[in-house]
Amino acid sequence: MDFFDVFVKSINWKIGHFSVLPIFIGTLMAFIDILMMGLSKMISLKEVSTRFIPVAMLLYGIQPLLFLKGIRYDGMVITNLVWNLISNVVITIIGVAVFGETLKGIRWIGIGMGLVSLALLAYSEN
Repeated sequence: MDFFDVFVKSINWKIGHFSVLPIFIGTLMAFIDILMMGLSKMISLKEVSTRFIPVAMLLYGIQPLLFLKGIRYDGMVITNLVWNLISNVVITIIGVAVFGETLKGIRWIGIGMGLVSLALLAYSEN
């Protein structure tokens, strides 16, 4: 058992029927996505030197370790869905707010549905 496992076991992750552990792990993984994809976008815009490509690769290389931890606690399906939903929503918002990309109309409803999906995936009957 490592530091991560000790940390996870030391906290009650349940709030009623909702487990926030998959949200926590998914958020950690999404944070790495945000750093890696944000850095990649900055490289593509020539705001940052291409010498930083290995940094983006290194950040992304941490994902399998967190994913392994996540599937030990909540399984592959929930870990993957939560990670991807959080990552997609946050990176989309960053793309719009920071990089000036556009998202119009009904597509915002899709982002909202992603947030509703996260709440549903956190629901646990055990």
